[in-house]
Amino acid sequence: MTKIVLADDHPMIRTAIEVLLRETDYEMAGTAETGAATLRVIEEVRPDLLLLDLQMPGGGGMEVVRALQSDKAAPQIIILTAAIDDSSLLEAKKLGVRGMVLKNSDPAYLLECLDRVSSGGTWIDPELSIRADELVQSLSERPRIQLAPRERQLIGFVRQGLRNREIANELGVTEGTVKVYLHGVFEKLGVNSRTELAVRADEFLSDAYIK
Repeated sequence: MTKIVLADDHPMIRTAIEVLLRETDYEMAGTAETGAATLRVIEEVRPDLLLLDLQMPGGGGMEVVRALQSDKAAPQIIILTAAIDDSSLLEAKKLGVRGMVLKNSDPAYLLECLDRVSSGGTWIDPELSIRADELVQSLSERPRIQLAPRERQLIGFVRQGLRNREIANELGVTEGTVKVYLHGVFEKLGVNSRTELAVRADEFLSDAYIK
């Protein structure tokens, strides 16, 4: 039997998938409702596959994907989600996620994905596959943006939610200097606010976007 851990905070989804997997070669070895709980269950169960929702409390799905990159015994990851933004889609592919299934798809898609991934292949929902290809093409045509190491560090601090005073302490500069740095980053990346920078930080820091 192929062991699966399902990470999703919606009881109806967990129940539906448990029913779908009955009388198959897949065993539901554990479930989790938060990102942190997912990592704990994986450590305990050591499943073959992880079915992972992206929108969960206590650490989202992409945080789980990143955390598992350093685990050589990590399960193969299949994202099961209602929606995925462009930056997460590109990052998931870059980080080696083996499957992606939309929750509104035919249940047969999920079984097909499980079979393909458990056999060593990949399976991406056709809608997401087309979108990913279009994004890659669009990014290849976009002028590359050069960011200095300090600018990348600053974006990382903003993504973590640090305030200007905290960033200044980390960098050993004044708050005024941080404001100047931020203004320069805003102009270079074409963002209008700190919130937009934080939301799109992963996109800006990804190799697909910046060289």
